[in-house]
Amino acid sequence: PASKGSDDVQGTIPNPKRVIILEEDIEIAPDFFPYLSALAPLLDDDPSLLAVSAFNDNGGPDHVGDPRRLLRADFFPGLGWMMPRRVWDEIGPRWPVGWWDDWMREPDVRMGRHTIRPEISRTFHFGAKSGASSNVFGKKLEKIKLNGVDVPWQDEDLSYLEKDIYRETYYKEVVDAKASNAQRMAIDIKEGNVRLEYRNWEGFQALAKKFNLMDDEKAGVARTAFENIVEFRQGGSSGNLVFLSPMLSTIKQHFQEGKRFDMKEFSQQIRMKPKPTKKF
Repeated sequence: PASKGSDDVQGTIPNPKRVIILEEDIEIAPDFFPYLSALAPLLDDDPSLLAVSAFNDNGGPDHVGDPRRLLRADFFPGLGWMMPRRVWDEIGPRWPVGWWDDWMREPDVRMGRHTIRPEISRTFHFGAKSGASSNVFGKKLEKIKLNGVDVPWQDEDLSYLEKDIYRETYYKEVVDAKASNAQRMAIDIKEGNVRLEYRNWEGFQALAKKFNLMDDEKAGVARTAFENIVEFRQGGSSGNLVFLSPMLSTIKQHFQEGKRFDMKEFSQQIRMKPKPTKKF
């Protein structure tokens, strides 16, 4: 019978350890597959990871420069990504009919887990219409820089992306950056990395708009953010890093709390809280 034959075939094909998801209107960089392949062991073994993405939502040419820099993010970018079987087994049975990218960002799906993303995108979205988000951000997406450097990922030491090592190193990088403001930054950035602090969601939005970054949030998480810190490279390839971050005291508090609480609980504690939109 056909059903028995189908069962026999399925029994001979091993279940894949992970899956790569690409929309039909995506162009990939020369090192797209080597990039994902190099990160596969970490993704398989690290339960703090949700996925590996090839995309940076703030990846315009004036904001990126290092083809080897990889980061953890609370925000799930999509647009060319890989997830492990353990995640699919968990969320596959309730996969939505549409708008799955926003669904992946919901707290009960993400569960506080991170996505690894590159500084320079390995995918470029060229679709003019439709797509999972109906091309709402088309004008932004068409300005994303696609990586053109064929990085030998098999030779890269990616151990810095392990959860505890990454948090320790990244927080130090942010705290060590010079505290500045939008007026002084043009001078301070010449000397090294800078930190621009904000007190609330509206303060973050004002900074994001000033520097032409994505200024929206999904489920209380700003695009590209790692524990409410958003970075970009001022002036592109030759620039130093700018960190848009909470106040220094809040950063230090988050660093300690992130070690005490589990990821799901901690991610809920630090969610951004935009003011409700007024309805008339």
